[in-house]
Amino acid sequence: MKVALTNAKNVFGISEDRAELTGACSKSQLLTSGPIAKRLDDYFSKSCFTTPPVVGADGLGTAFGNSGTGVVDGPGQVNVDLSLSQLAALHWPREESGLEFRAGFFNTLNHPQFANPDSTSRRIRLALPTCSVPK
Repeated sequence: MKVALTNAKNVFGISEDRAELTGACSKSQLLTSGPIAKRLDDYFSKSCFTTPPVVGADGLGTAFGNSGTGVVDGPGQVNVDLSLSQLAALHWPREESGLEFRAGFFNTLNHPQFANPDSTSRRIRLALPTCSVPK
């Protein structure tokens, strides 16, 4: 997953670019720890990100951030689907006739499936994973 920054001060005129990493965090520290349900309001570790460096002659314009694509992983998904079937031989009206009963259950264990957080927010703290409906 790419972490992006909405940056109106980019000297190249691109309003969305990669976020700037501070360099003080390893990949495992970019996300807050704990179960996903406990960190819905604080998914990214804010201390690992900063604003891109100023490169414009006016002292305001900034360059691109230094984070790469795939620098963080989205929330994992756990999904168990279950299918049951039973075939019963009828022998009527023909010898090879049968009746099949089927039942299918999706997301059997009823785990929430979280989509990737909004990683294009101006402030990293606004990036929240959202619940998505399994397909």
